[in-house]
Parts: sequence; structure tokens; C-alpha cells
Amino acid sequence: MSRTARIVVLVTALTSLFAVMSSTAGAVTWTNTGSTIIHATGPGGSLTIGANSLTCTGATARATAAASFVGSVYSVPGTVTFSPCTLAGQNTYIHCGFTLTGSAFAEPGSTTGVADVTCDTRLTNGNTKLCHIEGPTVGHYINPTAATSTPGKITLTTSSSLITTHASGTSCIFGTGPSHLSEQTITVTSVAGSPIITRHP
Repeated sequence: MSRTARIVVLVTALTSLFAVMSSTAGAVTWTNTGSTIIHATGPGGSLTIGANSLTCTGATARATAAASFVGSVYSVPGTVTFSPCTLAGQNTYIHCGFTLTGSAFAEPGSTTGVADVTCDTRLTNGNTKLCHIEGPTVGHYINPTAATSTPGKITLTTSSSLITTHASGTSCIFGTGPSHLSEQTITVTSVAGSPIITRHP
């Protein structure tokens, strides 16, 4: 190989190396140094359409938080059940699937993003599906505080971006349309402890 050819190969290799290093240096990494399994409970809240309110007095959530992730958003998928609830005099419950996608992080340990929820309201007696609730709302996860033994908390902020519709084959007695959600705070009660999520850089 000629001297010129060797220089070209060297320059090409260095260019590729610098490109990889630049890409790695700019990558966002999320780490969770606490529990990856989340079990949490809360006092519930209310969902309102016009003059109608669906009120729940308890909430139980389960979710998973990965130990590490490389990317701009950190996703925490899970489920939450609100029970017992009262809807137009009927005993009901709400079961939701959700994904909290954290995109911002603030010290000492607050992850903020969007929680996309998909819920069904059902009669407690008979399990009949009544209403479907779906949409995004702003969500936060607050890391535990070791100094005060405060566990981690998931909060869904007050929102009017959820939409309530009829369930398949059933009319929603609650009404349909844009729905107002009261703030929901669910505290981690996992025996293994709370996730401790950090964004780097």
C-alpha cells in the first residue's frame, strides 16, 4: 500500500471514530438505581363531564421502570385501578393501562412527561363495561427522599384533555366528551422500595 493510500485509510478511520464519539457524547441516558417494580396506592379522585362527576376513593397501580435506557424519553408502562367508584348512583370501578414517558428531569429527582391513559369504566356487579376514557395528561414521578424516608410518588396533574366515549355496545350513562380529571397522586408502597430515576446528562 502506498504512503498516500495509508494516509487516506488513517484519515477515514479517524473520521469514523470521531463521529461515533460525538454521537455517544450527545446521547441521553436514563438510569434507575432503585426498584424496577412499582406497586403504589392512592386516595383516588374524580372525573367530571359537565355536571356529572365520577368519584373514586381508592387507587392501586403497578408498573415497571427499566434499570437503564438510552434515548430522549424514559417510558414507564403500567396499569392502575380506581375503586371503589360511584357513577350516577351505580357502584363502578375504572381500570386503565398507561405509559408515562418522561422527557425532562430536575434535581433533586423529578421526572416530568406525558402519561397516555386508556381506561374502561365497569359496573362492580356484573363487570359490564360502561364508558371508555382515553387521552394524555401531564405526569410526574418524584424520587424517594432517603433523608426523610419518603417513598416515590406518581402524580397525574389536573387535566381536561381526556375524552370519554361510549363503550362498545353500551351507552355511557356518565355522558361523553372532554373530561376534567382532578389531580391524582399515587405513593409507591413496594416492599423492594421505589425507583430512583436519573437523566444523564
